[in-house]
Amino acid sequence: PGLKRLLEKGPVKAMEVHSGISALIANDAFVEDQKEKREFDALWISSFTETACKGHPDADILGFDSRLDTINQVIDCSSKPILVDGDTGCDPNFFEYMVKKLERLGVSGVIIEDKRYPKRNSLDADAKQELEDPDSIAEKIRRGKAMQLTDDFMIIGRIESLISGLTVEDALMRARKYLKAGADGIMIHSKSISPQDIL
Repeated sequence: PGLKRLLEKGPVKAMEVHSGISALIANDAFVEDQKEKREFDALWISSFTETACKGHPDADILGFDSRLDTINQVIDCSSKPILVDGDTGCDPNFFEYMVKKLERLGVSGVIIEDKRYPKRNSLDADAKQELEDPDSIAEKIRRGKAMQLTDDFMIIGRIESLISGLTVEDALMRARKYLKAGADGIMIHSKSISPQDIL
């Protein structure tokens, strides 16, 4: 089943992959005890590890063709649902193209973050994390949803308010706008050692 159907049943365990060999490992990895055999339900292609694997910083340096190459490697090595890190999605016209391309490849969904293009890695202590206007991200989500061929593909809004030092209220405001625009889910990001703001 696709990722959307798996999520409807409950929590999903996804493993990050960034190459064909990492996809093979994640695809076949499992833990077995006397009661059951547990494995990863899905794969997550992260821009952070994909760019690091190619020797570049996570700062929108590599083009989409590089990401497509990685996605195709993963598709060749696994039949598990794939969720792709779409960074900022670039501009709305390009995001429409990205959604069409990913869905046709058989990817289950894309996550876009609400930082300004070109983004800087969220864990970079020296980088200034500037957020995009939430209405602009909502419009990008709306346009991406309009390009889908089926209801199975998901667009998930990633909120960077806490990374940027803003409030939980700002994150909630953004979440509401993205959901109203048609986002299939929300991912909220934090680098705090405490889970309190996320909870």
